[in-house]
Parts: sequence; C-alpha cells; structure tokens
Amino acid sequence: MIGIDVAAGLFSSAMSSMFGSNGTAKSDTSSNSSDYAASFDKQLQQKTADLIKARDTNGDGTLSASESGMSSQAFAAIDTNGDGQLDTNELNAAYVKQSMTVSAQDLIKAYDTNGDGKLTASELNMSPDDFSAIDTAGTGAVGMKELMAADPLNSLYAKYAGTANIFTNSTSAANSVQLDLTA
Repeated sequence: MIGIDVAAGLFSSAMSSMFGSNGTAKSDTSSNSSDYAASFDKQLQQKTADLIKARDTNGDGTLSASESGMSSQAFAAIDTNGDGQLDTNELNAAYVKQSMTVSAQDLIKAYDTNGDGKLTASELNMSPDDFSAIDTAGTGAVGMKELMAADPLNSLYAKYAGTANIFTNSTSAANSVQLDLTA
C-alpha cells in the first residue's frame, strides 16, 4: 500500500521543509513544496499503474467495480465520471484527496493547543505575514479546508480531477473513502 508508509515519509519531508528544527515556519517553501509534490506524483503514478496492472483482468486499462475490490459506495465516490470504470486519473485524484485530508488532520492534531480544531499563527509558530497566505478567509485561524488548499498536493488533485475546486461544505462518501493502492 502506498498509503501510510509513503505518505508518512513524504509528509514528514514536507513538514521538515516547511518548519525549521525549532518548529518555526520557514518563509520560502515554494521549491520544497514543488519537489514534494513531484516526488509524490511520481510514486503515485507508479503505484496506480501497478494496481491497475495487477487487478485489470480484462486488460482495458481501467478497473471495474469487481476488479477494484471496493464496496459499491467507495467505488461510486471515486468513479467521478460515472462510467462504471476507475481510470488512472480517478484513482489518483481520490488518493491525493485522501492524503491531503490525512495531512491536514495530522497538522491539527499535532499543533492545535487549544483544541478548537483550527490552527492559528502562534500555534504554527508562523509570522502573521506567512500565516495570511494560508488564512484565506482572514479569520486568524485555519481549518481543514484552508489547510488542504495550502497543501502542496492541491495542484496534483486539480491535475487529476480536472478541477481547481475540490472543497465543498457538505460531507460526502468521497470524503470518507479509504483508497488502498495495494496491487
């Protein structure tokens, strides 16, 4: 499974690139973020290709519901074009979204000192100027949506999903799907 092992390693690398050894946020992370996303993308593409190769019994390059081994609810949430097949882009988009969700949850768990489910500049040891780049609502605290939007993987999600708008205010099955890329 690419999940925990690879994502944890990449998340750790990304966090190291964003925060110094003393926990203070670094102000220039753009090249580190793009390196992280490129590395993640390369590994994800290989794992997805391996998954499809291992499970695609009819050789059409996609996975049907039976080939995927997923529940019907999970399959439907990932099959965004509704064609009854999971292609590489749909699988990658679902996995990237899952990874961004886990990363945002991990950040909140690690740094949310007051337990409100949001992070402030002081909780992240960031300057107000640096924090304002992720606090797009200007509330002084960021939650899941803003953290996911600031994630270096956000551009990968847009690439695979074919959209720049990945966030909704509703909870859907797609938000709770666990994607196993075990071949």
